[in-house]
Amino acid sequence: GGLQADEARTLLQRAGRWAIKLQGAKVDEVAASPPDLVVIDYSADGSAARRYTAEEVARMQRRPDGGRRLLIAYFSIGEAETYRAYWHPRWSLQPPAFMGSENENWPGNFRVRFWQRAWQDVLLAGADAYLDQLIAQGFDGVYLDRVDVYQDWLKERPAAAGDMIDFVGRIRDTAHKRHPGFLIIGQNAEELLQHETYRRHID
Repeated sequence: GGLQADEARTLLQRAGRWAIKLQGAKVDEVAASPPDLVVIDYSADGSAARRYTAEEVARMQRRPDGGRRLLIAYFSIGEAETYRAYWHPRWSLQPPAFMGSENENWPGNFRVRFWQRAWQDVLLAGADAYLDQLIAQGFDGVYLDRVDVYQDWLKERPAAAGDMIDFVGRIRDTAHKRHPGFLIIGQNAEELLQHETYRRHID
């Protein structure tokens, strides 16, 4: 980890091949693979107990030829996942105000009212903030998933698109206070690219 901002962006611009493996990524396999950028979960099985160590992250950041690759952490910001360290068992019985419906395609993933500060703080604030864990592990950035969840809330929250842009901005600002070279990569919600503010928030 620890790339300067210009180094990280240069590696991102030069990346010709990338790979993504979200379940059971093995350190040796990632280290032996050729891609310039790899997206993995922060943990072998999603749990805090099996999260990759800083040493393992550093090994995966080296390509077989000795060159540096970008290792990016998967980071769902639009859904709460029952297998994450932040999940409280009581949420299943007494869902917090930010919790919405379960994703029919992904059991155990619940849409969140992402604009609510309580959800944002789960990811970004406090001693156990998810983002801080990723930075401490040495990842080069985050791969934001479910940016498009704002579309599911438009009836309840007409300003949801702007709220999502603001949320991604807060993620970027929070990350850069701790690590100025940390990359922010958006997945889905391509229509938000028409907003200059959103384009500024992502790499």
